[in-house]
Amino acid sequence: MPDATIICASANPAMDRRVHMKSLAIGEINRAQSAQGFAGGKAAHVAMAARALGARPAWIGFLGGAIGQECARQLEGLDMEVLSIPVVASTRVNLEVIDSAGTVTEILEPGGATTAQERNEFIQKCLQRIRNASAGAVLVISGSPPSGGGPEFYTSLIDAARAAGSRVFVDSSGDGLRASATASPEFLKINRAEAEALLGRPIKDGHEAVHGAMEIIENGAGSAAITLGADGLVWVESKHGPVWSARPPRMKVISAVGSGDSTLGGFACAAARGMIGEDALRLAVACGAANCLADAPARIDRATVESLIPQIEVQRHAF
Repeated sequence: MPDATIICASANPAMDRRVHMKSLAIGEINRAQSAQGFAGGKAAHVAMAARALGARPAWIGFLGGAIGQECARQLEGLDMEVLSIPVVASTRVNLEVIDSAGTVTEILEPGGATTAQERNEFIQKCLQRIRNASAGAVLVISGSPPSGGGPEFYTSLIDAARAAGSRVFVDSSGDGLRASATASPEFLKINRAEAEALLGRPIKDGHEAVHGAMEIIENGAGSAAITLGADGLVWVESKHGPVWSARPPRMKVISAVGSGDSTLGGFACAAARGMIGEDALRLAVACGAANCLADAPARIDRATVESLIPQIEVQRHAF
């Protein structure tokens, strides 16, 4: 049986600029040692990770201007299907500054405004691709809703995708996350800070993260994972369990930017291949760990992922 189609929906894509410098001095002139530009945004990172694992994901996103064209060119160069919705506003640029100590500073531009017609075209293109899938599709919604669309854009997309027979995975923040979390996605993956904002309380450790994931499921999600940085993640696989925690091995990190997205790419691939439980968890966490060693966000290497899978520390907890 072939893998299910993975469709990565990017309502707020970007070009990622990674700049290396000796140090960053606020209020002064700073000269970079090197600079690179990569097609980015959270959904693009998910698609890149899935492609590295051998999947053939489809990426759907708003793209505008010369920067948008460069994003499309780079994504197509990674041998993935690109379905773009042209918009008037230029695609944004995100800046990632890495100093010699390994400290990462990110500056994220806001996305350009979209029209109601553009947003409707986005949803229709997603639905068409879902219906054209040879097996039940996995729709991954990552990042912020489009400017002008509001959080209801995601709830509309989730409702339409589920009605079309797709499983829906979500990774968002703010109003987009709050709306999506109660729209019954099959899977919700967020980080500690996003979970704290959603639940309205701090998450100090894995035990509190588990209870947070359980509450997210009680509010509508089918499954929930909360990433905890170097401490790994917790995953409540369903309303009836089981409960898992996983921790990657210690390693020298180039940059963790894109690790959560790579983890989600691993979960999406696992779902597309019918993997569950410990096997799915090991694959997802190994993808996030491999991203820390990659030269660019989500440009993970399959061999590295496979070498990390047996090194992931996994525990199953009483439900």
